[in-house]
Amino acid sequence: MPVIIMCIIIFCLTLVYSLNIGASSIFGKFGTNGWYHWTYEEQWAILYSQNFFLLSFVWYLAFISFSFLHRTASLIEFIPLRNKVWIGAFFISIILQFCFCAVSLAHGPFELSRFPWFIYFLGFAWPIVLIPVQELVKMHDNKEFTRFQKRSKLEFSTKLGMHSPL
Repeated sequence: MPVIIMCIIIFCLTLVYSLNIGASSIFGKFGTNGWYHWTYEEQWAILYSQNFFLLSFVWYLAFISFSFLHRTASLIEFIPLRNKVWIGAFFISIILQFCFCAVSLAHGPFELSRFPWFIYFLGFAWPIVLIPVQELVKMHDNKEFTRFQKRSKLEFSTKLGMHSPL
């Protein structure tokens, strides 16, 4: 959920700063007369926003995939940098996404310097917040899994002892 919220924030900020309009005017402006009637600048602003959204989404998913490698072991116990397949998939997905973004925006009318620094900062630094959140979720899941295993063992042991011939 925090990934999607941050991606939507990046999308909106990119749209606001590419068109130099207020944040309140982006909600509803693009739905009133349809995309056939958008200006050249508005079409490119949407394309830039979509590419920034997609780039940040892939960036976040690649980083939180650190914690997807093992269900209950934390990053301290299970170091993902030993997994060569994961490292390859991580770098290939990031490189392919950057290439897609570069090709999509190669002939765009906006300079990347038009967007303020904090959009890039939010885009690239958000995994610093995401990884501890993922670890907290994993710790909670580990507690629930351990409790389930203990409950299952107790239930099995009780039923097994109940029907024992001795």
